[in-house]
Amino acid sequence: MSLSARNQLNVEISEVRTGAVNSLIAGKLAGGEVLKATITVDSEKALDLKVGKKAIFLFKASSVIVSKDDSIKLSATNQIKGVVSEIKDGAVNAEVIIDANGSKISAIITRESVQNLALKVGDKVTAIIKATQIIVGVK
Repeated sequence: MSLSARNQLNVEISEVRTGAVNSLIAGKLAGGEVLKATITVDSEKALDLKVGKKAIFLFKASSVIVSKDDSIKLSATNQIKGVVSEIKDGAVNAEVIIDANGSKISAIITRESVQNLALKVGDKVTAIIKATQIIVGVK
């Protein structure tokens, strides 16, 4: 199956915390970073998610916020540090590719944001993704 979501990251499930309605699923990337996804308990059970199982975390590039400021405290669970490896400039938006210790995260942000942040290749940034924006898949 082909998907339009630019971010399709392979993870190994490292934690499953089941709640009354939702479950928190933690997945470890190849470089050791941990991403967390919030899904329904029904989805957790249907996918048979267990610690050690391989999964894919999917999220749209437009769901990624890019920050250069480490001093801001945020409620977003996923704050993955990386380095800008590529910027594809468009008429309205730009695609920013972030290398997070070998995993590539794609962010679509406005050209104005690229300019305001003075983003350039090699900059250290943080990719911010809300746990509710991640879809979990298994093969």
